[in-house]
Amino acid sequence: MAPQAGVALQLLSEVDMPYESINEPVQVGVVFSNNIVKPKWFVWNDKKYTISEITYTWHVKQEETTLLYFSVSDGSSLYEICFNQKSLKWCLEKVFIE
Repeated sequence: MAPQAGVALQLLSEVDMPYESINEPVQVGVVFSNNIVKPKWFVWNDKKYTISEITYTWHVKQEETTLLYFSVSDGSSLYEICFNQKSLKWCLEKVFIE
């Protein structure tokens, strides 16, 4: 079960990693298995990023929809992507910088 949104935000803030806010739409390839969404890759700026690990997930209820957040890694960088269950659109929220 996903943690409360406040807990997720607190955990991410504890990481204390600098990041760049992106907030751009992206294409995402996913697998749906046992009511679980598993992102496998995303395309941003015409480049495909293969997701090697989902490091954290959480959800936030916002007005009439639920936003599903995923912290994902391609093996070299960490990204935060979001799925809007009402609009069925994906967004790259953040890129974490080491």
